[in-house]
Amino acid sequence: MPIEDPQARAADRLRAPGLGLLLAEARGILEFNTSLLLSPLLMLAPKGDGHPVLTLPGFLASDLSMAPMRRYLSDLGFETHALRMGRNTGGLVRLQSALLDRLKEIHTETGRKVSLVGWSLGGIHAALRGAVG
Repeated sequence: MPIEDPQARAADRLRAPGLGLLLAEARGILEFNTSLLLSPLLMLAPKGDGHPVLTLPGFLASDLSMAPMRRYLSDLGFETHALRMGRNTGGLVRLQSALLDRLKEIHTETGRKVSLVGWSLGGIHAALRGAVG
């Protein structure tokens, strides 16, 4: 019986992504250009009252990924804040703890209720925090 090389077995299982996945990645270019074209329409959204909004990035994303959202909300008249905890690597307890600390910090600075806006996993954490209170 021949001895199998573990690297050869792994190579057999690993394949390049299919055309569908590669095309899905290209949609980011389309979405970015669409947001630029629609920006005048997006600015017709109701104006904010200046209260603070904390943005929460999605899984494996950082505050940088939420910069366009913060800019948009800022342009609408909200006071925006980043989570400032680095890359969102999941971990419910860790993120919820950091989120609670950041909410307290922003509330202490502003004296106002803080709204949460999250993308993907960040949205789930925002909903959990809203449900818990």
